Order: sequence, then structure tokens, then C-alpha cells
Amino acid sequence: MIAAAISGSGLLIVLLAIPMILRRVPPNSLYGVRTKASFASDSDWYRINAIGGRYLAVAGIVIFLVGMAGFFVPVSARDSYSISAGVIAWLSVVLPCLYFCSLKPTASPK
Repeated sequence: MIAAAISGSGLLIVLLAIPMILRRVPPNSLYGVRTKASFASDSDWYRINAIGGRYLAVAGIVIFLVGMAGFFVPVSARDSYSISAGVIAWLSVVLPCLYFCSLKPTASPK
């Protein structure tokens, strides 16, 4: 059951990343990478969200694969698997977020 939930979460994350990668998500306050730098201009929004979408897709694939691995874990190791899967999922999302906090807007031509 936990493996199916983790796999499904990874798949959902990949599906949510696709519009960001394709630059289809307009500036908004709900969906996308929302930092001061991303709101500096429309071009910064689309650039940062395309990068964020790629990182998000990679995180989703990692989470999906961790979930799929859970189908092959023996019952005696399910507790360890659940903790490990949670840590891996958390790191695969948080580490890219730390990177995005460091992004700056592109310089505007004068």
C-alpha cells in the first residue's frame, strides 16, 4: 500500500512539472517556483519555472522509482523501507528548493 502511494505521488509530481518545463504556467501566486527573483519579470518567471520544472520532474522520477522498489521489499523490511523512502522523497524535493532560494533575476538591459 505504501509503495503504491509513493509511486503515485512521484507520478503526480512529474505530471505537475511538465507544464512548468514547457513554460505554460503564467505568473501566479499558487503554482510554480514563487520567489522574489521569479516575480521580477515575465522572462524570469518562465526561465526559473522551466528550470524548476526540470528539477521537479527529476525529483518525481526518483520518488516514483523509490515507490516501485517498495513492491519488492520483503514484509520484514517494510518499516525500514518506509522511513528510507520518506527521507529520499523529502531530500529530492528540499535540496532543489534550496538551490532556487539562491537564484537572482537576470539583469535588465539599459
